[in-house]
Amino acid sequence: MINYEVLISPEFQKEFYKLEKYLQERVRKILKKLEAYPCGEPLLGDLKGFYSVHFESNHYRLIYAKEENVLKILALHVGKRTNDFYKKFKEELKRRAKYQNFTSHI
Repeated sequence: MINYEVLISPEFQKEFYKLEKYLQERVRKILKKLEAYPCGEPLLGDLKGFYSVHFESNHYRLIYAKEENVLKILALHVGKRTNDFYKKFKEELKRRAKYQNFTSHI
C-alpha cells in the first residue's frame, strides 16, 4: 500500500492549537487516516479541488488538497463550522501563495 505524505500549512497549525485537546486528538486521527485513504467531500464552486472532512457531529471541518502525482495531502484549514468558516478559508488562500511553508507534523 502506498501512503500519502500529509503536510500541514502554518494556518492549519495555528488553528489546530486553538482546539481543545480532545479535538486535537481527533484531528490527528483524521490526518493519519488521510495518509492511507484520502476521504472527504469534494468542495464545489470556487473551492473546487479542495476536500472537506466533517467530524464531531458535523460541527467541525478539516479542509485539504490532494496532489495525486506526488502523493501529498496538504492540510489547509481546521475549525468549528460557523457561518464564516469557508469565507475565512478563502481569505487565507488569497493572503498566501498556495502550498508554501508546509510542515509534516503537528
